[in-house]
Amino acid sequence: MNPSAISLVNVSKRYGPKEIIKNISFEVMPGEILGFLGPNGAGKTTTIKMIAGTTTATSGTVSVKGLDMSTQQELGAKKIGYLPEHPPLYDVFQVKGYLHFIARAKKVPKKRVKQSLDQVISACKLEKVTKSEIYKLSKGYRQRLGLAQALIGDPEVLLLDEPTSGLDPGQIQETRDVIKQCGVKQSVLLSTHILTEVTLLCARVAIINEGKLLAIDTPSGLRQASEQSNRVSLLVSGNVENLKIALKEIDDIQKVDVFKQDKDKVLIVCHLNSNNDTENIIAKLATEKTKLYQLERHGPTLENVFLQYIKKGKNSKEKK
Repeated sequence: MNPSAISLVNVSKRYGPKEIIKNISFEVMPGEILGFLGPNGAGKTTTIKMIAGTTTATSGTVSVKGLDMSTQQELGAKKIGYLPEHPPLYDVFQVKGYLHFIARAKKVPKKRVKQSLDQVISACKLEKVTKSEIYKLSKGYRQRLGLAQALIGDPEVLLLDEPTSGLDPGQIQETRDVIKQCGVKQSVLLSTHILTEVTLLCARVAIINEGKLLAIDTPSGLRQASEQSNRVSLLVSGNVENLKIALKEIDDIQKVDVFKQDKDKVLIVCHLNSNNDTENIIAKLATEKTKLYQLERHGPTLENVFLQYIKKGKNSKEKK
């Protein structure tokens, strides 16, 4: 049985008295792209650094392809391509010279260096700037060059910390295509704030906040877990109070909010407990008791799920 590509078991990290990462466990399987979501300061970058071996866990075990990154860091590093949040670029180099330097540093065999460079230059769309000095590059090109250096040597594991930061829409799509292709044969841990990327690229999503792992599931699984973001909105006029009372009697409706829109119209938002076909019942009541102008079903979105889990984490902390 193949070991997981990345494994964290009961991992914590302290800097002095401050605990940054709090007993987290998860795996990234071979050929999987795992999205790593969390607000700034959640602990994503610290976790990635522990996996990369640039810092060690205070407790617990971090392993890459079965190699313990606290005792076998050098062997483990050979399996990893790492794009930090700020790409490790040397401004005095030309682009191709820098990539050649990285290939030699990674000990890519001499006979494979040219092929490896040609592959990453093509994949990251760097053909136009191969002879440019790095200090002259735009932020977008710098980010793509950072991704290229991570890809050199065909690493089995890719750690990507905000890989599309600073890119324009076209470049973002190109970068996503590269990452998606990487996920066919490599294991990818993708840290991002862009929720669309998680939906488009990732087989599973891990949500972290304040050093705690809040949830890990498929994007669709996380959506299904979000009952509070499942709602129906109505724009009505007339006897709104009677409608509100009737709606509250429906078992599947958790809460009813009423918002005044203008002189005559009112917006009613029904928060549902499930994905049942409740809007037909709501529509029937609305047409019987009021004048109905608009009815819209709002399914749970990954963004709502993300915010809900963050909110739950904060609420549980406040109750302690």
